Amino acid sequence: MQVVTVSTSTGQTRYYLANDDGTPVEPVLQYLKFRDNGGAARNTLRLGCIFLKHYFTYLEKRGLRWQAVTIDDLADFLAWLKYPRIDEKVIPLNLEPKYRAETINAILDTVLAFYHYEYLRGGLGNDVSERLVRFIKSPHGAYRSFLDGIADRRRTKRYLLRLPTPKHVLRTVTKEEVEAVMEACINIRDYFLMYLLFETGMRIGEALSLWLEDFDISDRQIRIVDRGEMENLAEIKTVSSPRTLDCTDDLMEVFTEYICYFHTESTPTNHVFVKIQGKNSGKAMNYADVDNLFRQIRRKTGIYITPHMFRHTSLSMLSSAGWEPELLRKRAGHKNIYTTLNTYVHPSEEEVTAAFEEAAERFRLPGKEAEECL
Repeated sequence: MQVVTVSTSTGQTRYYLANDDGTPVEPVLQYLKFRDNGGAARNTLRLGCIFLKHYFTYLEKRGLRWQAVTIDDLADFLAWLKYPRIDEKVIPLNLEPKYRAETINAILDTVLAFYHYEYLRGGLGNDVSERLVRFIKSPHGAYRSFLDGIADRRRTKRYLLRLPTPKHVLRTVTKEEVEAVMEACINIRDYFLMYLLFETGMRIGEALSLWLEDFDISDRQIRIVDRGEMENLAEIKTVSSPRTLDCTDDLMEVFTEYICYFHTESTPTNHVFVKIQGKNSGKAMNYADVDNLFRQIRRKTGIYITPHMFRHTSLSMLSSAGWEPELLRKRAGHKNIYTTLNTYVHPSEEEVTAAFEEAAERFRLPGKEAEECL
């Protein structure tokens, strides 16, 4: 099986799952069309197709029909995702999981959504997905005292088949590392991109979606606008992503210098970030170009940096500066305040240490010296 990329009659990029003989896997094709009609983002459709490829590959290896799977089969699929080589006669002694727990849970979520869709359209006699879900009253979470009495106690989904996921610490970079990365840039386009990601905390897809008219130099603001799928496949992530970001005079000066140098009357696109070399010079910069740029920067500086680490760094710095969660939410373009709270509103180890040092005097007890107690 393979994921096939196609271009629609309207010029959009879409995907379908094909059998070994090239024919589409019909139920997956119908499900992806349903999600597409429902407004799912292109990258969501791509990942959904990849995840369902894993599932139908597993069914093929096990000789199972997708319409007749049991809960035990789905549990076996989860185990197979962790160790796909477990069926081999000879396996390595140090068997490491192929995918992270978060990825496996995302794959399983897609499979359950596929079964729920088939149940609703009458393709199944029972809803396998619903039998793996139980509803509980909202538990006493970390922010109960903040919301208690304000929001209703709503029933929350709990999945019975799910891997535990460790809490990951945000990967950020220091200001000194940001300066080193920017100094490693060999042209003003790359320098401006790094500066923009660091100061605004916008997603890389949002940066690649920017048009020239989105910059208001006089008011020092940048508008993030949802224009749908674009020529470079850049897209806005959620309905909450469109927003206006305030920025500094310094950033606007770099923007002006960059535009004067690389955007001329012959530039064939209105996108801010363009390719500057090769036969495609002047066309909109895409994700592959950004990936190649960051690979070069990592090799040159020895600093591990990704576009999203700039976002984490920028928003974490604003949180440490005392920004209210709702301000952070709007700056980040999050739909849900809980995303902001769980991701950025927490003290760093350095802040915990500094706070304790300020309060350490309160723990000092009068009494004998330690030597007198020996």
